[in-house]
Amino acid sequence: MSKKINDLIETDGTDFIETIDTGPTYYLEEDISIDERYIKNKALVRMDMNIVQFPIFSKNTKRKKNEITTYFFNKNRDTYITVKPSSGELIPGEGEERVFIALMKLMKEKGMTQEFIVTAKEIKDAVKTHSNNYISEIKRALLRLSETSYNFKNTMYSNEMNAILKEEVSTPILTFKAKKLDLSGNENIKNTIKDGRIREVYIIRISDHFYKNIVKRGYLVYDSDILLDINSSVSRTLYMLIEKIRFEELYVRESVFALIKKIPLKYEKKTLSTTIKTLEKAFNELKQKHLIKDFKFIKTSTWLESDVEIYFDETHNILKQERFDEDNKDLKNIYNNLAISFTEKNIEEIKPSIAVTSEMIFDILEKMPSKAKNLKSMPKIIKDTIENYGYEKVKATAIYMSNQKKVTSPRAYFLKALENNWADDILIKESSERLPATIVQKEEVNKIDEIDESIVKFYNDSPDNIKKDIEEKTYREYIKECGQETKIQQMAFSVAKNSLIYKYIEKNNLHKVKKVEIQDIQEVQEKKVQNNDNLVLELEVFNDIINKSIDMYKMILNLTDEKIIEIKRETLKELGTRFILKKLTIDEINETIAEKLK
Repeated sequence: MSKKINDLIETDGTDFIETIDTGPTYYLEEDISIDERYIKNKALVRMDMNIVQFPIFSKNTKRKKNEITTYFFNKNRDTYITVKPSSGELIPGEGEERVFIALMKLMKEKGMTQEFIVTAKEIKDAVKTHSNNYISEIKRALLRLSETSYNFKNTMYSNEMNAILKEEVSTPILTFKAKKLDLSGNENIKNTIKDGRIREVYIIRISDHFYKNIVKRGYLVYDSDILLDINSSVSRTLYMLIEKIRFEELYVRESVFALIKKIPLKYEKKTLSTTIKTLEKAFNELKQKHLIKDFKFIKTSTWLESDVEIYFDETHNILKQERFDEDNKDLKNIYNNLAISFTEKNIEEIKPSIAVTSEMIFDILEKMPSKAKNLKSMPKIIKDTIENYGYEKVKATAIYMSNQKKVTSPRAYFLKALENNWADDILIKESSERLPATIVQKEEVNKIDEIDESIVKFYNDSPDNIKKDIEEKTYREYIKECGQETKIQQMAFSVAKNSLIYKYIEKNNLHKVKKVEIQDIQEVQEKKVQNNDNLVLELEVFNDIINKSIDMYKMILNLTDEKIIEIKRETLKELGTRFILKKLTIDEINETIAEKLK
């Protein structure tokens, strides 16, 4: 950057206008639209155009100063985001992304207010950087975040409008002011800072569009410690994308081409092999950090036609749900103590949420006509409507819809019937029959309780590989009896899994044929522990230690199944993040379980 002194223009003999030459301006256009053929879940992609899926932070390691980048999301080029840096600057990249994540963490710690005060030291600790020049690096990142302009055309999602805004929106991510504490007028701020060594603070204000989406879209919950522990920006973006895509699925199959475009990465013939290696490296990092269970590329012809299969463990869903529940609880507490300007009502006025179970969803789905059952989106719709209208009303509406002769659009009809209370007569009838139904339910529970205890003990005491084998054989036999294998059968099996497994064991006399030798708890704890003898690095070991340790207490303290489930859930919730960060020890697991038993 050079100053042209001969460009100084004299105005009135005392004032001058100084022109600074920041070099030429470059324009970069990237087509990140995705052909319909490569979108596995089209509705999901179109509904989830938000901050996680926007290319807010560039993955380009060869960014140029003054480079204005436009990302096009369709071939008509009328749906796009333009990122314009300030004069002589770069657009935000990896460093700015890490600072932004740290700010989201600090914003929550400071009460989720739109404007808050932070210090460079607080940001440094949140980012976990060890740079000696952290103050200048953080300040430069904040300047880029505040001075970069984002222009959204048909891409900015608004929670207030519950839709993509059609008009153009131009906004920075945040605004930023640096305040010197030793200057006059800043005494009040200085009094709030405990560390006397701090000489400067930053006042951060998150821009309206981003703030309202961040606060109101509470179900998009990510652990900032996990995000910042991910080394690669590509891996971080990939993790956030697939967490949104999968919802609660333990298996996802996505187009490689679609993922490359969404991140986005370069897709040119001469650099394609490098791009695939970058994507593979990102997946390997997520696998190494136990954020996915495994992945596999499926290449039948060209990479353009290829897919990638991504696998998750049930533990991932437990931790994901716990993150959401914990965050939602935190936000409710914050909202009850703070008046946030754009909230219509205090959170206390909102009716308590309903804990929707898979049994509820399956029960209602079974009562719907076959055309509705085949809709992939229906389980999610049922879950949402139960939360809004209550289980009984949704169930009655499902019965009402199944009694109609011609329903061309079950989804629209179902929602309309709920909105207009078309099933009120059935709801009244269901209510009058609730007492007998309750008695039947109790009888069913008693039937489950009548299962031979030796069968339950045999299964619980079996090693994981034996359990897995029994479950797989039980599932295959169940599918054979059903005559087909769809999501409905998978959901039904999931709901009644234990009961079906016990029946399979009894039918085949497995508990009488052979006695399975159960490994000693100490042996399980020592299995696959690497480097540090007390450090737990494998997901299988983590699960085994929890299960076997609790089984020991179960025999001694006569714990109920409900208590065991509660202890396991609380233990996973408390220790999950430390395990993912590879900081969890066997002692911590044992101490946590012992604490839960008090």
